[in-house]
Amino acid sequence: MKHFRLLSVSALVAMMCACSSRQAETTRAVPSMGLPSELLLVVDAQVWASDLADSLTHLLKGEVPGLMQSEPFFRLTRIPTQHYTRSFVTMHSKLFVKIDPQLSRPIVGVSHNVTAAPQIEVTVAAPTLDALRACIYNKGMAVRQVLADAQLDMRAARLRRKFSQRVDADLRKVMGYSICAPEDIRATKRADHFLWAGSNRNEKDLNLVVYSYPWDGTDVCTPENFVTKRDSVMQQHIPGSTPEQWMQTTRIDGRPIIFSERRDIDGRHVQEVRGLWEMRRGALGGPFVSIVSIDSAAARVVVAEGFVYSPSTDKRDLLRMIEASLRTLQKCS
Repeated sequence: MKHFRLLSVSALVAMMCACSSRQAETTRAVPSMGLPSELLLVVDAQVWASDLADSLTHLLKGEVPGLMQSEPFFRLTRIPTQHYTRSFVTMHSKLFVKIDPQLSRPIVGVSHNVTAAPQIEVTVAAPTLDALRACIYNKGMAVRQVLADAQLDMRAARLRRKFSQRVDADLRKVMGYSICAPEDIRATKRADHFLWAGSNRNEKDLNLVVYSYPWDGTDVCTPENFVTKRDSVMQQHIPGSTPEQWMQTTRIDGRPIIFSERRDIDGRHVQEVRGLWEMRRGALGGPFVSIVSIDSAAARVVVAEGFVYSPSTDKRDLLRMIEASLRTLQKCS
């Protein structure tokens, strides 16, 4: 039986905090299928023939924030509702958009592991086209975030089963935290309350940085405070090939290129920061994502960051893989 949850805009985002426990709620499901970042959109013909086609396309294929070049948010596959057959039921991520005259009001429902595992299905339905249009306008970004978070949690679950033991062991030594990094990340550099780990590739190079510093009760998550501390840590620990080179946050006209928001991830209140990095006086650069949290018991700020260097390839899925690793970070008991 399909289990439905009807959610408000705020609940759409908050519900992801308990996602991991629900992903194992069914034991009979077959393994889900689909490419990384793939989303199956199942939409009524009447809806796709309207102006909502452009709205949905813009929502689901719009640019990923914080990348150096334009890449679509999802790898989108669209089919009409009547073509939704057995060959599609095991897709790992699905969005159903439909008109249902029997409804009295618009609904947004989220289901997990209906026909495969891990899997997420989101349904957006309304009694009329106008009501559906208003629902997508008001809740579309929240729906997209739920789908994106679910995909990150799926990647994180896979990493927990198979990860770099060396990176995890080194982080436990220097900070008392554990993390599940991709297996091909093996090189590490340790310092007091600092760890860098990377794959050391010329293309598709994945990197993790985890560090902490004392917290004095001030708001460390303002863009100015975050960038100042980040650049200081990177200058000290991630130098280039000459004394004048080190990693820093990319700026335009003196302003750092970052996107920052407060979020609840796996029950934790964190600051999520996305942006671009570059090697000072060098040619290297790429995207990064950071998760900033407060360890109040230890009175320390904990920053987990992933960054990518891959000048000749797309970076969306590389960054999401390393971002999923950040979600596995936890304090050792």
